[in-house]
Amino acid sequence: MDSATVSNLAQSFSLAVPLLIAAAFGWAIYRAGSRQVVVRRLWQLVHGKQEIADPKVRAFVEDEASLLSFRMLAGVPVSSLERAHQLIDWTKSNDVQMYRLRLCGDLFDPDLRRIRVEDLPSKWALGLRGARLLLCVFFAVTSAGILFFDKTLMKVNATDRYFFATTSALGSLGSAIPFGPSPLKAADCSKPSDVNEARTTFTTQEVEILCGVLKAHDTPSYLRAALNEQRWEFAKLLVILVVLAWMSFFSWASGFSAHKLAKRRIDPSVSGTQLHLAFGD
Repeated sequence: MDSATVSNLAQSFSLAVPLLIAAAFGWAIYRAGSRQVVVRRLWQLVHGKQEIADPKVRAFVEDEASLLSFRMLAGVPVSSLERAHQLIDWTKSNDVQMYRLRLCGDLFDPDLRRIRVEDLPSKWALGLRGARLLLCVFFAVTSAGILFFDKTLMKVNATDRYFFATTSALGSLGSAIPFGPSPLKAADCSKPSDVNEARTTFTTQEVEILCGVLKAHDTPSYLRAALNEQRWEFAKLLVILVVLAWMSFFSWASGFSAHKLAKRRIDPSVSGTQLHLAFGD
């Protein structure tokens, strides 16, 4: 890794830090369902741990803090602290893990403690979500593997043929697999064309072109730069694929968890309340 690459990486990390901080605040607001989580943090920075004098205001602030804490930790957007207490009691009495409710996402109504069966995806739709997740994971793993690939994909413009290039050899696409065609090296350029054709599967015209590339003085530095650029592009693609895989996972998991919870047909009422609702078919 040269000094220019190290400098570019250092600059990228320096730019990423404020973006990560902003993303963390955005996630906290989304998770808590309110900007109060940021406002409260700013208030604590200004006033520290100083107690609020008025008891009613202090009680209100403490209740809001408790509600935000529950939303942040449980990830379930209840509308009030009372609803949070009821949901906690309901999960305990019915042996329902809080993380499953979080996975259900918008398919679970935390205030009425029921699955929104009218919004449940069909089994076909759930299967398509699972297939999309597997596809994203496959391409993400492939992109991650290419980051450690020491060959650059290039093309012979004269024949529109793609090949793999390293700083010391040029090979056809089949040369990347075991027992595939042999790559073309600078020392091979002195051999007869028919010998190189048989070994590398390149045509005579392609062998002449590629031998000229191998003999060029600036080829190694050019190929190193091309390899770094290829890795950088696949690194960006990997980030996009990881995000898509993350979103696809929760899209599939929400439907799967909601279907599983709906099959249990749990009474949404809490002991000691007057609420009696049932799951729909």
